[in-house]
Parts: sequence; C-alpha cells; structure tokens
Amino acid sequence: MDEMVSCAHRFADEIISRLGGGVNGIAETKIYFVSNRTGSKEIWVMDYDGQNQHAITHLGTTSMSPRISPDSSRIAFETLGKLGWSVCLYSLELNRVVRFPAGSLGGSNLTPAWSADGSKIAFSSARSGDPEIWISDANGGGAHKITSFRGPDVAPTWNPRTNAQLAWVSGRTGLPQIYTMDQDGAGVTRLTDGGYAVSPSWAPNGQFLTFAWNRKYGPGAPGGQDIYVMDISTKRWEQLTHESGSNDFPCWSPDNRHIVFERTVGGKAQIWSMLSNGTQQKKLTISGQNFMPNWSWK
Repeated sequence: MDEMVSCAHRFADEIISRLGGGVNGIAETKIYFVSNRTGSKEIWVMDYDGQNQHAITHLGTTSMSPRISPDSSRIAFETLGKLGWSVCLYSLELNRVVRFPAGSLGGSNLTPAWSADGSKIAFSSARSGDPEIWISDANGGGAHKITSFRGPDVAPTWNPRTNAQLAWVSGRTGLPQIYTMDQDGAGVTRLTDGGYAVSPSWAPNGQFLTFAWNRKYGPGAPGGQDIYVMDISTKRWEQLTHESGSNDFPCWSPDNRHIVFERTVGGKAQIWSMLSNGTQQKKLTISGQNFMPNWSWK
C-alpha cells in the first residue's frame, strides 16, 4: 500500500513538473511538526497532504522547532532537559539523537535553522547573556556569534537562493520585528514597520519572506496575528490569512507555491496548508494539538 501511494505521489510530481516548466512538485515532500498527542511534545512527520502522520522522537520531554536538513537525513530541534533548553540533532538514518556540541554550551539554545547547502546551522543562544544569533558547522563545531545588540535575537532562517543571508526576529527596538543581515552579521536591514512580527520563513526562490504579524498589537487593539508575505526588494507585503484565531509559524513548500502554518482557534492549535496567495486553505491535523510545521527542502 505504501508503495502504491509513493508511486502516485511520484506521478503527481511528474505532471506538476511538466505543467510548471520544470518546477518540482510537492507530492513526495514531507512536513515535520510538533504534536502532543502521545502525552509530551514530540517531533512528528506527515506527507504533504496530511496523510501518514507518525511520531519520530519519543524523548518524553518538550521538543520544539523542528528543522529538516536539506538532504532529509537529520532534524535539528530544541528540547528541554535537566540543564534547560538545548539544540539537538536527530538522525533519521540512525533513528536516534546524535551529538551537537554547539547546542548545549550554556544558556537557552533555541530555533535552529539549516543553511541551504547543509554545511551550517544558525540558532539563538543566551550563553553570552542576551539571546543572540550564532552559527556553527553542521556537526556543532566552530560556533560563533553574529549579532550583538541589547534585546533578544531569535528564529533565524537562511536565504536558500544565496545561502549567504539570514532573516531573523529581533527585539532591539522593543516589540519583535523582522530583520535581514549577511551571514557575517553585516548589512542589517529592518523589514517590518511596527506591531509584533515573528516566525520568518524564506521562500525557496529567495524573493519573498513569509511571517506572522500582528500589526495592531497592544492592549485593546483590534486585529489579530495573521500570515503575511513580503517582497524583500520592495518591502511590499500582502496579508494572506484573515480568519479568527492566531496564525503563526508559516513555512514555504519547496515549489514556492504553498505555505504550511499553525492556526490556533479556541485554544487548540492545528496545522494548515494554503496556496502562497492565501487561497485553498486546508486543515492537515485533527488529533491532539499540533505546532510549528517545517516543510522538507525537496
């Protein structure tokens, strides 16, 4: 049965690739996410359409922010242990957690992100006092800090087209905003102009960012947290969701055409997908609560 499904997915990808002028489809891609349905927050995986949902980790603690490597061999994530939050790697080939020394050198270590060539991991670490963005090699060596400013810096994401630029969230002006910078920390540019902006994800073509933004954030302010897309070169943005509830953690599909995200309604979080223009919204999870989706690179 699994082989039949796999063959159908490959056939769908071939059709989409031909119709799309060689752009690969998503029918063989995976979505990694967090679910609490086993009693603790573990890393799970499902097919692009919500089928075949199953747990990957069974650590019995709280694990968050899964990020699959470009070659789909390892998952970087944050997990809560006796010494606090650390960044860990899980090998899908060995089916176990593997050593990542850069992720547990003091302070809270959070929100890992792979470079497009799989050679580096960016993450947030408070080991120097204030949460800052650090980069190490993929095995956890050579860790170095690339931001240094008062206020938390978290949630980096690499530009997959250039592999030399990152977007991230900084609280240096008060409420969190989205910024970009070069991978050496130079060329810092602020993209959002107010409100409360978090969870950036860079489009595979390098042209757009998607992120969660509450543009009217504050006591008694109308509006809510929705998913937006911004053209990096012009800073022009478009609001994709307008529904009730809170929308967060958007992530692009590898074909640039879809976005997966978390939607919380009535205190219950589920994973949804939509086209990158905000249409054809579809709920992918139902059981338990489900968070922080991450689409595979291919």
